[in-house]
Amino acid sequence: MKVFLTGATGFVGGHLLRRLISDGHTVRALVREGGAKLSSPPGVETVAGDVVENIGLDQGMKGCDAVIHLVGIIVETRGATFERVHHLGTRNVVEAAKRSGIVRFIQMSALGARADGVAEYQVSKWKGEEAVRQSGIPFCILRPSLIFGPGDGFVTQMLDVMRKAVLVRPVPGNGRPKFRPILIDDVAGCFSKALTTPAATGNTIDLGGGEELTLNEVLAEIAAWAGIRKPALHVPMPIMMTVAAVAQNVLARPPVTTGQLRMLREGSTCDPQPMMRIFSMQPAGFREGLRRYSPPSGR
Repeated sequence: MKVFLTGATGFVGGHLLRRLISDGHTVRALVREGGAKLSSPPGVETVAGDVVENIGLDQGMKGCDAVIHLVGIIVETRGATFERVHHLGTRNVVEAAKRSGIVRFIQMSALGARADGVAEYQVSKWKGEEAVRQSGIPFCILRPSLIFGPGDGFVTQMLDVMRKAVLVRPVPGNGRPKFRPILIDDVAGCFSKALTTPAATGNTIDLGGGEELTLNEVLAEIAAWAGIRKPALHVPMPIMMTVAAVAQNVLARPPVTTGQLRMLREGSTCDPQPMMRIFSMQPAGFREGLRRYSPPSGR
């Protein structure tokens, strides 16, 4: 298929781009002017544009069969809010897809997306999903749990905190929420397969890794993988929330937000069986996935 890809310069987008080419698809990637540079295989087309400002979408989709929409943010800035990026930006992409005759729309959402989410991130993701579901275009919405792999956000951030902390490695709250971290290779595989798998059509599919772990176990595995031997210290969630609230008011990009802590407190797990059945895959477990690549330097 000829695929119009948004978010190609991001963590998921970079890995997915290589997977799509490997699977025989051709790709035209939307690249925001002044944004990150696109590192891509030869032959990938690019078009300048912006999903929020509704620039380049019609031009980019011309002649394409499918859209994979990945654009998202994890922290709001003055010009890029969750509502603008996840909801209005997705709506712009959907409307352009309808005008362009797109026959397949693959949307990246997130586990926990719902109308009454505990954080605006989740609510805005759900609004974006609704725009896709109501588009009339054959679609598939994929909701990953925590995604990890080379260049990720979560593991890299947790590793940075562990290395900088003095004598101990902090654990937010009681560490009992459950997660199913999923390897980026498996995520990219699901997105690529969603283009051509009939059973995925019209479905919202949770993506989770091969093992369910508590936050305590996830952080302990990261520490062991990186050779960090500091003991865990649980930081009460009320203290974490207070610090995060202050940081949000004084820092342009706070290390953690209250919304992220609320989502962390509820966990991010799912039943992986539908994903495994629809895409005929066996996802890697967290421990196995970590062993596939080396921790960033700075031990």
